Amino acid sequence: MNYELGGGDYFAPAQLLGDFMAGKASTQLGEVEPSYKPGVTMTDLTRILPDFCVEAMREAIPHFARQIRGYDLHDAVLTGLETRTSSPLRITRGDDGQSLNVKGLFPAGEGAGYAGGILSAGVDGIKVAEAVAKAMLGR
Repeated sequence: MNYELGGGDYFAPAQLLGDFMAGKASTQLGEVEPSYKPGVTMTDLTRILPDFCVEAMREAIPHFARQIRGYDLHDAVLTGLETRTSSPLRITRGDDGQSLNVKGLFPAGEGAGYAGGILSAGVDGIKVAEAVAKAMLGR
């Protein structure tokens, strides 16, 4: 992965939805304010994502737009690997909170399939933070 695409300082790589769908890099924000703090660096997210993900997203976005008004605004900001919908899959984790496949990875929240909204994502985040702390303490 190209971690440098965020530009450092914990900035995340981002792209306007319209540019992503058109297959071109974004160079500046539109009217939609990114929700990610401390900030974003405009780029081409296809440099980060595997081709099958890009293709799937480009196919799925129009379907979501038919169900959610405004979902496909040209100026909507796609940030890093954050999604705007719940995950259709679950990254399995063990009793210790870690991925069953990747040691040291602690899947959490909606994107990992463990929450269906902001409140349950927050609760799951607390649960996973506790699992991370226990792992760091060797418990």
